[in-house]
Amino acid sequence: MRPIPESSPPARFKRAVHDHPLAAFLLILYPVSWVLFMPALLGTEGFGVIGVDIPAQVGILLVTMFGLTGVAFVVTRIADGKDGTRRLRRLYYRFKAAPPWYVLALLGAPVLLLCMGLAIHGTSAFTPIAHNAAQIPTAYLVNVVLIAILISVWEEGAWLAFVTARLQPRLGPMWASVVVAPLFGFIHFPLFFVTGGLIDNARPQGVHVIEYAFYLLVFFSVPVRILMTWVFNSTRGSLPVVALLHASIDTTASGAVLLAFFPAVDGRLLYVGVAIVAVVVIAATRGRLGYTAPTTGAATPMAVDRPVPITAPDGTS
Repeated sequence: MRPIPESSPPARFKRAVHDHPLAAFLLILYPVSWVLFMPALLGTEGFGVIGVDIPAQVGILLVTMFGLTGVAFVVTRIADGKDGTRRLRRLYYRFKAAPPWYVLALLGAPVLLLCMGLAIHGTSAFTPIAHNAAQIPTAYLVNVVLIAILISVWEEGAWLAFVTARLQPRLGPMWASVVVAPLFGFIHFPLFFVTGGLIDNARPQGVHVIEYAFYLLVFFSVPVRILMTWVFNSTRGSLPVVALLHASIDTTASGAVLLAFFPAVDGRLLYVGVAIVAVVVIAATRGRLGYTAPTTGAATPMAVDRPVPITAPDGTS
């Protein structure tokens, strides 16, 4: 096969991706992802152009698996070669982490919302949980695992293992998380136009559009990205743990879980609690969020390339 001339468009494209992988990732990601959202947007739950009910979850699955993950691997292959894609792929199977991190990932969000409920409503916040305790495995745990496998691990593979890992050496982990937050939120923009995309069986209307935009771009995204970065760095890049944490937050905030276990608690208090925890984590880690700077001469600024001390949530190592 004849080599591609350096002045040809494919060669210039590869060179641009190699030199600017983050910019290339974003410039490719958003158009590709919004195209993948198109079936849901055109269906009866969206603009109604076609008379088929295509739920938002279809678009979300397509975007996470083929948009976020697909683009991350393509750009990594061009920028870092086979070794880069191999390092990135290994993070998806990095199950080894201290048990307290798994406990935090699975139970941290509902316990946090319970604490917020106790602070406002007193011990009555326990009552619905006690009455519906038998539903916890099916209504909560099964959903967390499914969402983690089908959606969250693919999301975080892009936003953490690709984007945040490349920004940390330049900006530091805290500011890298802040920068990633609106980028993460912006990809959800098409869901504003799909029933059930952001609100169960509805879509934001009027002032709620501004409210949900604020949640996606700032209030929800910034604290969540900070916590995700902390857990990712502290578990040496374990995407399974991070995916469980992300899925547990999403599941806890879902209408089904709120109705069954927290009917008297405003679900937005979960975001308040996450923000408080994020501030505590920043203070406790002095903004390092479990990050250790890469060694001199490291090929790629990925967390997986270097050892990161694992500190359990209870402070033990």
